[in-house]
Amino acid sequence: MFKLGIFSSDYGKAGPGIAKNAPRKKSFFRFFDLFFRKFWKLIALNLITFLLCLPIVTIGPAIAGMTRVIRSFTLEKSIFMMHEFWKGFKDNWKMSVPVGLVDIFVLVSVITGLYIYPRMANQAEGNGTLFIALCVISVSFGLTLLMMNFYIFPMIVAVDLKLLQIIKTSFFLTARALLTNLITLLIFAVIIFLVVLGSLYNYLLLIIVPVILLSLLCFIVVYRSYPVIQKFVINPFYEERGEENPELLIGRSDSNVFTDKGGQEAPIAAKSKKKTIS
Repeated sequence: MFKLGIFSSDYGKAGPGIAKNAPRKKSFFRFFDLFFRKFWKLIALNLITFLLCLPIVTIGPAIAGMTRVIRSFTLEKSIFMMHEFWKGFKDNWKMSVPVGLVDIFVLVSVITGLYIYPRMANQAEGNGTLFIALCVISVSFGLTLLMMNFYIFPMIVAVDLKLLQIIKTSFFLTARALLTNLITLLIFAVIIFLVVLGSLYNYLLLIIVPVILLSLLCFIVVYRSYPVIQKFVINPFYEERGEENPELLIGRSDSNVFTDKGGQEAPIAAKSKKKTIS
């Protein structure tokens, strides 16, 4: 007869365990496995980040803190979430503050351009092609900067480079992994479209924004973009030194002091209890 563990009195019997050397899941399934395992932590992380984003000047550091935590999640690194968040927030504020402010400025500029340029094109006497071209340029610039952000914040919290070097490298990676970035953009568009569409029918669905939306989007970005950073930035650095990227060793049994016996535990014989007279 099947018994739930919490109702069983045989606490000495070993469970099946999970072997660290078990085959790794495919990327698609691993994404959802990680997401659902970290779901409640992602909600807590989203709430903290959302509150710290309310003062505009702290948007960059808040995103840096969130990115650092989610990077650890995707690497399956054991962390204390709040400690990791504040470390990412405090250690990277000098670089993340200007990046966050530039992002806000560009976002406002693109939205303004989308509103103004089409109207100016309609009101222009003769040919309004110039204003349409300006609209296309502003949108293209905004999308390029957004894709660069897929790499800027992960590199801010992961590598020891100056901000200008990070920006140059992020532009290179944006072009180098263009298909990956376009797919990420498409995923972003679908999620935001569904949130906006749902909120039109029930405005209470906007609660998704402070509850899960920010951390979900960041999780998608880091999961998809950080392997690109590893491949073209971090791994080559260690290969030149004849070493292996320590991040690739996380979770390996040969990198731990104690050997993991997941899936190999032998049942523990229950000891008979004898009454003693004191």
